[in-house]
Formats: sequence, structure tokens, C-alpha cells
Amino acid sequence: MKLNYVGKLFDSTYCVDVHTHDLWEVVYYTDGYGNVRIGEEVVPFKTGDVFVIPPTIPHTDYSDVGFKNYHYTFLDFELSADKYLMFRDTDNGDFLRILKQLYMEYHLKRKNWQNITECLYQVLHQYIVSFSYESEHNIYVSKAVKEIISNISNPKFELDRMIDNIPLNNDYFRKLFQKQIGETPLHFLTHKRISYAKQLLNTRKISKLSIKEIAWRSGFDDYYYFSRVFKKQTGCAPSNWANK
Repeated sequence: MKLNYVGKLFDSTYCVDVHTHDLWEVVYYTDGYGNVRIGEEVVPFKTGDVFVIPPTIPHTDYSDVGFKNYHYTFLDFELSADKYLMFRDTDNGDFLRILKQLYMEYHLKRKNWQNITECLYQVLHQYIVSFSYESEHNIYVSKAVKEIISNISNPKFELDRMIDNIPLNNDYFRKLFQKQIGETPLHFLTHKRISYAKQLLNTRKISKLSIKEIAWRSGFDDYYYFSRVFKKQTGCAPSNWANK
């Protein structure tokens, strides 16, 4: 198991001694604000900030008002070990919700706890990978990706209107989006919708949804257009895919 330890600062803390780990460490600040010194660099933190600190780098955190955090250590990571990673949790606190569950399962040690904690750790790990890629993207590209994902199932979502609301030239934004994401905004939306349609088709025997309803739930208000796009991307009609 890659996960090594999960801990929590229960009481308001004002300073942690300088220390190092042979492992990676993730620190999530749940309360307060202050500064983190990582190597020779001093970085401010506040509630909701997450730091991923590579092995062997001396680090400490300190605050005039006090702080609390969750933290865990793990063995290895596919990203560079030369520099720390910092990101903020989502507005919904998705990372923290899973981290709290990881902490509970790690210390409860109920039956099958090792598999449970490993799965929760892997979810957090994929969030970190996602956030690390997102930090490399232009802020408007990142916002557009989130808005597209949020509207996969919305047939009334107007992609052009979303792009018009971005304070960049439309053609420039589309080129920037394609450069950073690897496909145009329209292709990105279409691929996400078809991928979601595949999931719905795979469970159709249980859900009893009609293919027309699946098309609607996948963001297509025109069943025949959905069928053409689906067949173009998968090589078979939605009905054939459902019967596989």
C-alpha cells in the first residue's frame, strides 16, 4: 500500500518545527492562515489550500492566528520531485470530503480497511494529478472545461454563448483551448456527451431508459443527430451498442 500515515491537527497550532520526510506529504489547511516555508521559499496559505511536498525537502508552517490541518504521507508520485505543488480545493470541498473519510477509515481499521483506504487514497491521488494539470492551463480554459463538464446533460447549454462571455477574442480562445486540451471546445463537449451516453447505454437493461431518453440525458435534443454523432465516434448505432 502506497499510503503510509494519515494525521490531523486537532488544536490550533502556531508553528511546526522544520522537518523532512523520506516520503511525499500532503497537507490540507482546514482552518486559519499563515505561511509555509518549503526549502528556501516562503508561501502564504489559507483555509482550503492544499500543498503536496516532495521527499527530503525541509519545510515548516507558522501562523500568528493559528491553523489546523489534515495531512498524510505516501510512497511515490509520477510528477517531478523537484518542486512542491499547491492548489485550492473545489468550492464544494470535494477533496476535503474524501480526505476526512480517509482519516476515519485509516484510524477505525474496520474489516477490509486496507482496501477501503487504498481506494480513497487513489481518488485523492487522481484529484492531485488533475489539479496539477489544471494549474498549467489558462484560467479561462480551466473555467470553460468546468462549465462544459457541468452541462454535459443539459441540451439547452449554448457553447457559443459561453465562449462569448469569456473576455478573450473568440478565435484566440478556441485556438488556446485546443492547444491546451488537445481538441476544440465543441469536440471536447461532444466526446464527453458520447462518453456519458455509453455509460447510460451500458446500464440500460437495469435503468430501462429508452435510447431517445438517453440521447436527451446526454445533452442531445435531436435523437437523429445523436445517432449520427454516436455512430461516427463509435462505429455503431446506439441501439447496437446497447445490445452488445
